[in-house]
Amino acid sequence: MGDNRPKLSNVVRRLPLPELTVQTLSRSISPLILRPAHSGTAAHIKAEAMSISAKTTALIVLMGILLSLSAFFIQRSVVYPAFHEIEVDYARNNIDRVVRRLDTQRQTIDFTVYDWSAWNDTYSFIQSGDPEYIESNLYPDTFLNFGFDVALFLNLDGEVVWGSVYDFPSDGSIVDLTATYLDDIVAATAKFTGRIDPEEDIDDQTTSGVVQVDGIPVLFAMRPIVQSDGSGPHKGYVVFGQFLDDELITTLSDQIVQGFSIEPVSENTAPAAPDNYSLKIIDQSTLSASKIYSIDGIPTLRATAILPRNITELGRDITYYGIALLILLCIALAAALLALFRWIVVKPIMSLKADISSISSAMDYSLRASIRNNDEIGALSREFNSMLQMIEYNNTELLRLNAELTSKHQTVLAVQSDLQAANAELKRLSEHDPLTGLSNRLALEKKLEQAWGILCRTGDPLTVMLVDIDLFKLYNDRYGHQAGDQSLKQVADILASAMQRKSDMAARYGGEEFLLVLPGTNAEDALGIAASIREQVIAANIEHDCSPIEPFLTISIGISSVVPHGDLTTGDLVRAADRALYAVKGSGRNNFRYEPVGTTGH
Repeated sequence: MGDNRPKLSNVVRRLPLPELTVQTLSRSISPLILRPAHSGTAAHIKAEAMSISAKTTALIVLMGILLSLSAFFIQRSVVYPAFHEIEVDYARNNIDRVVRRLDTQRQTIDFTVYDWSAWNDTYSFIQSGDPEYIESNLYPDTFLNFGFDVALFLNLDGEVVWGSVYDFPSDGSIVDLTATYLDDIVAATAKFTGRIDPEEDIDDQTTSGVVQVDGIPVLFAMRPIVQSDGSGPHKGYVVFGQFLDDELITTLSDQIVQGFSIEPVSENTAPAAPDNYSLKIIDQSTLSASKIYSIDGIPTLRATAILPRNITELGRDITYYGIALLILLCIALAAALLALFRWIVVKPIMSLKADISSISSAMDYSLRASIRNNDEIGALSREFNSMLQMIEYNNTELLRLNAELTSKHQTVLAVQSDLQAANAELKRLSEHDPLTGLSNRLALEKKLEQAWGILCRTGDPLTVMLVDIDLFKLYNDRYGHQAGDQSLKQVADILASAMQRKSDMAARYGGEEFLLVLPGTNAEDALGIAASIREQVIAANIEHDCSPIEPFLTISIGISSVVPHGDLTTGDLVRAADRALYAVKGSGRNNFRYEPVGTTGH
């Protein structure tokens, strides 16, 4: 168990510390200034010394009594109940071992039944009743080796094709009980055939249980007869079982080194939970533990074991001796602590009081106490004045450093805020074109690579549009570069407004060229967007009277789209758009054209 008490350092940190100054120290120590003692001081000191000694003695005696009572309480309330819990767990574990052994016995029977039921020879025998199968396999020594008392081969109607019931006494003889018990066992086990679901896996086509025959429980397992590869259809059932008689129970008890008994339970008994045990104290030396053994969730048997209460007896003895020993130890410890306290603490304090009384009576403060111990009492007289001086100095220094640190912290915060703003502005300037406000080539390349990587995984298309202002050099020559810059901004605004999704990007590609990146947009939708952009530029009616195309500014657009994959790059996509733009320029400009990736025509 961990120690949940707060550490001393944490407690000290939570205490509010007042500002320590020379004035507060002087007020605190002023009552300690030595003054001349009045008559009877020695007697007063002696009375106080006796009081401390008496109080210390009473405290140590009280501590010894409390420790003794605590030891008694712990032994009776913790140790002894712990032994009882160990005994209960021991009983539960032992009865669980019994139940597990019964279930292991059932699994052993079921495993053998599985070998016989999923066998081509058995599959043929259940249909033909071949005597050679009986002579080769179904003789008493076979079941003696397995330890099975019951062996049934039934057809689908529950009729016996072959069956035998044996008893194998410990003297090695074989007693045939077929005529006596066969009909009863067949009738009792017939109802279990309905519990086998032929739709389940062949490994799960099984049922087990316990039936009563002449007052003796019979533990059995049943499986359908199929071919060796597990295929069917079912042709019958194989049933093997054992009498849970006293001889078998004794054998199982010897195997797990735990005696037990069993008794049948009613089929109407409610299924028991895995941790449902019945424990009963018989007397001070024995107890019984029982638990219901269920098969496929159906209660079948109640197993009971009688166990000695050795653990409780041991716990009781340990408790009594432990209490006596702890009481003796507490008495010895109290006596030792009292003697030690008188030697280490009381005696030096009495000497210190005598020195103080002498200094006070003589009014000579150059005298010093005679205590030279290398402990707290000796250090008290040596370090008191130097401690006051050090505390004052440290307090002043700490206040100065705190003010300096606060000032520097504010400066750092201001510089940090300015640096963050500068970084944000630098990032914005590095990724945007200063004239049009659109993204620049650096941001464009990042966007293309990012969109390409994402769409390679999603399988969606990536479309780019290369936009060029027609005959822009003539425009600059005619209207001047300032007008040219203004027209670039107008076209850039139209392109930016055409971006319909947050993932779309319009960027200045160079000079009068722009590149639009449209992730997730197919070629058909891109043609519609291009037509809209072209119409908006025409509607802007930017005068261009020296253009042989129209008396206003026009644009040409090259479009390409592809579903990104590892055999292509963004450069292939942009080059296809460039080929489309080249074709538009060659056919008269003021238009748009789509060019798929991978073609070479112009």
